[in-house]
Amino acid sequence: MSWYSQRVERDLARWQAAGWVGDAGAASIKSDLASRTSAFGVAGIFAILGAVLFGFAIMSFVAAHWTTMSKLARLVLILATLWGCYAAAAYLFARKLDAFAQAAVLAGIAAYGAGIMLIAQMYHMEGNPPDAVLYWAFGALLAAVLLQSRPALAATFVLLVVWSVWERMLSDGAHWGFLPVWVAAVAAAVWMAWRPGLHLAALSLGFWLVPLGFFVLGRHAHWLIALIALGFLARVLSGPRFSVLGQLATRVIAPRLGPAKLVPGPPKRFAQTIGLTLTTVAAVASLVFGATTLATVLLLVLVVFAALESIVGFCAGCWLFGHLMRLGLIPADTCAECTNIWARYGAPARP
Repeated sequence: MSWYSQRVERDLARWQAAGWVGDAGAASIKSDLASRTSAFGVAGIFAILGAVLFGFAIMSFVAAHWTTMSKLARLVLILATLWGCYAAAAYLFARKLDAFAQAAVLAGIAAYGAGIMLIAQMYHMEGNPPDAVLYWAFGALLAAVLLQSRPALAATFVLLVVWSVWERMLSDGAHWGFLPVWVAAVAAAVWMAWRPGLHLAALSLGFWLVPLGFFVLGRHAHWLIALIALGFLARVLSGPRFSVLGQLATRVIAPRLGPAKLVPGPPKRFAQTIGLTLTTVAAVASLVFGATTLATVLLLVLVVFAALESIVGFCAGCWLFGHLMRLGLIPADTCAECTNIWARYGAPARP
């Protein structure tokens, strides 16, 4: 909760006690305040950034003084840092400083990961190095579920991608172990009713799926790109009606995420057309001309676009659609609701 929200609630209590505001009016003000307040303001963003930097600082400090410390001191330092971060998170949650509490949770996750690496080094544990990242991801997922922490779940998806890429580099093959853990993280996102988490899930799956054609069926399964293109084609022609993923999203997942946030259809259809174009070119380049590098680059561009929408809510195709409407290249009657599409990105209406 922001400082402004806390002040308004304190003032509302005082105004109600004085008889200036009734219960119905106070409830309406609180409802409006909740709908307009962002979960993370500037202070929250800096808090999250500070948590990430704090994690790196822990690793640097411990690495610099590791050899001069006894094993007992090392273990005490790791555990004290870990539990100190989560104790700070509990205190901040109690004070309703959610953004700072989530930053403390991320700091605890960073300390947990550092502890895994340092303890393995201290006791000369040998094994498969990427497994350390997997255990780190398990810890982040557990924190996400127990604390209802969306940033912790986002960290889980990032760690799963790092784990999968590392495994694939070492084995030079497809990494199928990614899928069951990814499904568990997706289930957590659905349980937490976090729509951006599903965007992150799709993004992480894209990082796993894009290079898959280079590792299965004799390294010639590039037709997988054509299947992605067909999925885009189904959504462009009929929306989610004939799209397997569209049906899964609208009939199974979306009803479990609370009330739908409706947006104009034409900009989204336009964005899907861009996706169809890029995947079609990638499929032709890979299947017909053998230009696998070009195909990979085009698909990674799609991954970047998905990241922009999932992380900061910026739909590149919708933004381009608005520009084309403004220039008159797309008739205004194509989407009457889109005349002020700029408002979605915090900009004033344009003539």
